[in-house]
Amino acid sequence: MLGIIVGESNLPKYLIYKLVKNKIKFIILDITKKNIYKNYKNSYKLHITQLGKAISILKRNNCNKIILIGKVTRPELSFFKIDKTTLFNFSTIFRAFKKGDGFILKEIIKIFKKNNIKVLNSMTYTKELIFSQKNLNNVKTTTQDLLSIKKGVSILNSLSKYDIAQAVIVNNGFVLAVEGPEGTDEAIRRSGKISRQLKLKNKSILIKLPKLNQDIRTDLPTLGYLTVKNCIKNNIKGIAIKKSKNIILEKDKIFRIAKNNNFFIKGL
Repeated sequence: MLGIIVGESNLPKYLIYKLVKNKIKFIILDITKKNIYKNYKNSYKLHITQLGKAISILKRNNCNKIILIGKVTRPELSFFKIDKTTLFNFSTIFRAFKKGDGFILKEIIKIFKKNNIKVLNSMTYTKELIFSQKNLNNVKTTTQDLLSIKKGVSILNSLSKYDIAQAVIVNNGFVLAVEGPEGTDEAIRRSGKISRQLKLKNKSILIKLPKLNQDIRTDLPTLGYLTVKNCIKNNIKGIAIKKSKNIILEKDKIFRIAKNNNFFIKGL
């Protein structure tokens, strides 16, 4: 039996679709705010800090393998919601909280491992979503585009030690926006606002990469149709992402809108 701990976004829904299609037995531990998966008979509602309850449910259902998938908002630490297992590991988790989300995930994975529960790569059953191409289409990049991409990669790698930012928007060598806690799409909108205010003639580039210390089993960057649409709306000409370490949802829709708008998606 497989356990899947699901957060927000469409990724968990696609995974569930694939598991059902391939007749793989699973249970759902739902940590979404609105209990999105409550209608599934094999679903259990949990708070993110209820590690003990999660482990108990998994063992009761003979689950020794799990997948963590979907977006999770970092919670405020509240003793009213923390169970005994989380409390027992509180000092370690609290130190990880101060370092960033990636460190929190690593500590949670260690706790599952101590309880003989293995965390699988989130793409184990959905490998077709992993972007492994050099380019999604044949739109050419200029020398200046490549320099902007190189600068964006350097910035993101430098920020990795602080466990922040998976994305940066660069215009002709100038940084317009760095992704904050609000996410990539908001950074894109901010860059578009700056572009309009400064009346920039050149279009920007979005560079979106996993952090250097990121555990790619649980936290691969994801690119969806709405993000590409948002880029086009906000004066961005293309996206650079890491090959084999980035997920693309709705690839056919993305290919069509990219082709119609001379928009590139480049693998690094």
